[in-house]
Amino acid sequence: MPTVDELTDLVSNGRVDRRLYTDPEIFDLEMSRIFGQAWIYVGHDSQLKNAGDFLTSRIGRDRIIVAHHTDGERYAFYNRCAHRGAEVCAQPGGNTKNFTCPYHAWSYRTDGSLESVPLVEGYGAEFDNRRSELGLERVARIDSYRGFIFASQSERGVSLAEFLGPEVRAAFDNFVDRAPGGEVTAMGGKTVQQFRANWKLQIENSIDLLHPNVLHHNAVDSAHQLPPGAVNEASAIEIAMTLSNGLTISQWDAMKTAALPHGHCWMGGFISDVSKQGKPANDPAWQQHYRTALINRHEAVKAQEILDFSRHNTIVYPNLFVNPQLNQIRILHPVTVDRTEQHGYVFKLAGAPDEMFHAAVRALNLVNSPASIITTDDHEVFERMQESMAYGERIWIDWTRGFDGERVADEAVMSQGTNEVLMRNQHNAWMDYMTVVA
Repeated sequence: MPTVDELTDLVSNGRVDRRLYTDPEIFDLEMSRIFGQAWIYVGHDSQLKNAGDFLTSRIGRDRIIVAHHTDGERYAFYNRCAHRGAEVCAQPGGNTKNFTCPYHAWSYRTDGSLESVPLVEGYGAEFDNRRSELGLERVARIDSYRGFIFASQSERGVSLAEFLGPEVRAAFDNFVDRAPGGEVTAMGGKTVQQFRANWKLQIENSIDLLHPNVLHHNAVDSAHQLPPGAVNEASAIEIAMTLSNGLTISQWDAMKTAALPHGHCWMGGFISDVSKQGKPANDPAWQQHYRTALINRHEAVKAQEILDFSRHNTIVYPNLFVNPQLNQIRILHPVTVDRTEQHGYVFKLAGAPDEMFHAAVRALNLVNSPASIITTDDHEVFERMQESMAYGERIWIDWTRGFDGERVADEAVMSQGTNEVLMRNQHNAWMDYMTVVA
């Protein structure tokens, strides 16, 4: 296992050693020191409205259950029976009174405490004294912000609010404030994509503004070749998102970005800039209905502030992507050093027209689903990168574009689109987590 000194040598002056992406021992350390310490998104309040509601989720490679107990509290515990270690719950979510292990029928309440054991007398007279030790093991901490639930496997560390910081909290605030009815609901299932590459390649790519015009040119060219009349109310969002990847490199470079404490970051929105490509997106009637509903809730000035909040990705390090404009989030689940799953979720805004939700679903399918004509480009490149980093003598991956020795401390570092400061900030956070030994 690499020592702290060896880990420190892997990140240096705008470059990182390729072992960050290829070494199974480093991956194992990431699971314990990054995913085992940080606050990780595990679900949403709308999935746990009633007593008995539950969902299954992951923290790194660890499978967990999050449940709404009869006392009104949410509890997170490992999905592992205290008897023989079997997975207790295989369903993605639902409502239940108890969780019953499918192996030997040990039963647990929705706070994780032990409910019943078959033939309990076989465990001896002292078994009742051990009951409190035989519930499902709880995750150390659970908390939420604006309905978005996070858990941490570490009893120590900053609070969730401090971990997120004001810039990330602003993204969640905007996500919920966009709902004229005051709440958002996770709906429509999820998309799942798997790629044969390291998880960090995805979070780096998602704020890499130099690549869209280059890598996604086939999708952009196809959108430009659509015949007259192809852009209608039903297809406007897909066309706008596809064309937006064709902004010029100068336009990408002018986009606002911010590197934040704890490895978080954000990049500005760009879909509205498709008008510069010569094919403005349609303005369907439901958009005006939505604007009116938002003004009725917040009044005109506040409603305009909410709509003017323009970000494409706010990344909550290490594995969450938040996009209020498209009503969606994405989650990365590392599987092995060279295999990653990406899950996409879409939310319905209370009080908004149904057409808005339908557009959000189409946007998720277009960009973050197995049928995507955009993300498939990214995943293909990731897999080729993963393979190519295994050969040759050169060990360093270069991240020096815009490098001036900056390091994010307590405040955001504002920058421009193609500066690689956001990725370097992720690597600094990686180093902070990896070199702190509990």
